[in-house]
Amino acid sequence: MKITRILAALDVALMASAALAANDGVSTTPTIQTAAYSSGNAIGGLQTVPFFRSAYLSPSGVLDEVDLTSNCGSTIPITFYIFDTNPTATTCTDKSAFSLGAADVAKLAVQPFTLTPAATTGTSVASAQLVQATSVANQDTPAKGRVLYVCLVVGGSVTPASTTDLQFKLSGAFD
Repeated sequence: MKITRILAALDVALMASAALAANDGVSTTPTIQTAAYSSGNAIGGLQTVPFFRSAYLSPSGVLDEVDLTSNCGSTIPITFYIFDTNPTATTCTDKSAFSLGAADVAKLAVQPFTLTPAATTGTSVASAQLVQATSVANQDTPAKGRVLYVCLVVGGSVTPASTTDLQFKLSGAFD
């Protein structure tokens, strides 16, 4: 009888944990400059992003959504480079030319992709979204927990109106 109650309580706790994690996302606001960026420049530098908020969740998960927002309405394309291991051979320094090091290609968690924000009617905010399903986990040795590394690269000339203009969110579910 006691074992049945314990198993039932454990089952409820696991279902609640899974429900909370099913839409877990971490929003990041890279610090950028209010100066001119040239096409091909990294914007915000390399970001170390926690993939899950809760330390009790699995260290791996399914990256199922990436959101990009420009609070000031910029519609310049942004290419995402998402790594599962710290990219030590890549140049991703704010307002400098991005260079993907050959040794870091295997560290890409997903293939690079570009999002182009669009302004929505009635607001000055521009946004874009990518929905996908890719299993990811930190591959650093030793492991650094639930983090991914993200480098954003501008696809045109832009001068951000604010140092907090860009925001992106990685959302996922644990696997």
